Amino acid sequence: MKTYLMKTYLMLGCLLLPLSAVGADIPDFLDPDDITDAEFKCLTESASYTDADQKYVDILWQETLRYLDAYAKALTNDAQSGCVNSDLAIYETAPEAKRMCIMDRRDMKIMVKNIYQVINNPDKAKNCFSAREDVDWIYSPGGELEKQSPVARWLKRDTFDQFFDKKVSNAEVKDYGRKFTQNFHKMVTGPDIKMPPSFPYDVSANSLPNLWAAVGWYPMYAEESERNKRNFLNIRGGYAYAEVFGHWGLLRIDEINGEKVGAEVGMVTQSVDTFYPYHNHAISEIYYTMRQPACANQFHNFAIREDNDLIKTVREDDKQRVVSFDSGMANEHKMWSATAPGNDALVYFHQNTIHAFDIDGDCEAKPEEKAMVTVWARSNAHDKRNDYGTTLLCESQANPNTPANRGEVIECDLTKTKW
Repeated sequence: MKTYLMKTYLMLGCLLLPLSAVGADIPDFLDPDDITDAEFKCLTESASYTDADQKYVDILWQETLRYLDAYAKALTNDAQSGCVNSDLAIYETAPEAKRMCIMDRRDMKIMVKNIYQVINNPDKAKNCFSAREDVDWIYSPGGELEKQSPVARWLKRDTFDQFFDKKVSNAEVKDYGRKFTQNFHKMVTGPDIKMPPSFPYDVSANSLPNLWAAVGWYPMYAEESERNKRNFLNIRGGYAYAEVFGHWGLLRIDEINGEKVGAEVGMVTQSVDTFYPYHNHAISEIYYTMRQPACANQFHNFAIREDNDLIKTVREDDKQRVVSFDSGMANEHKMWSATAPGNDALVYFHQNTIHAFDIDGDCEAKPEEKAMVTVWARSNAHDKRNDYGTTLLCESQANPNTPANRGEVIECDLTKTKW
């Protein structure tokens, strides 16, 4: 074991030296005065570790820096986008796909700047970093992913197996969760995990095994809740997300240079043969697809903005607007955008955009072993006036408080956001 760990440390040290030792080059679209010697205010007190434990935290920190560096470079890569210093993103699919240069959005510019402030001041930023070993609501996937990670084995988080056994009461959700757990390693690793061409290098579990195993995952829909009356059982047991950088993540920064940090950056895994129902939230969100589909049009995204002519107001008060959308209208099937690492890999959802993910499994030889895997982020989580933490699931208009299926009229609660 000692020999294995030493090889791991040496490999990571060589691989990550440019980030940890000298920082990343500051691109010319950023002001060096904002980046150099940036000042950080953490959300909590700095964590302290023994020398024996610190070596594991250091591995996790180096993989975090690697992840964030690639993400910022991908968002600002204009080699194939036709943009300037920006990747191209789908932002609406109904009635047809609409695209934009994602860095035209001010929230994206701030998020990228925050990432560069972190990777160019790693020693200062590290004071806001911890392994979150004291948090009991984030989990290890367990299995092969944990076995291959010395950091995950050191952390000894409760596993998905334990979560679905102890915290989930619905028998069907438990069953879906067990299958999700058994196959999680196969879902996030292997040759069909592909990075979009805008990424400078691989940040998947194939290359950053400790981060993906030890980041702390949350199967956010599995437990019973009022919200989950509007959800499907298979997505409840077949979905999890993890946060690397953000208010609930490993790197928790309140302010940089006196400005609030709203970035939340992580990853999401959704089993195939599932429909993540129509939903919305009062915060912007983005996804990068990083798994090659087994067939054309396997991964579908739907997005419709709150001011779209196809959205109808049902009722409203001073806090929310309830709207409807007829997902059974003619040509609805054309209102979905196929995504793959090399084709419309990036989607951006404005605040209150109603969106959904339909992941087909018919063309998979072993659908239980596959999932849609994405790099995920939210950008303005610091604005608590707009209840950034709540994802609101839409419902069937004909059968309230039940999941909204494709082909029927749906109702969604949109937050009246504050400017």
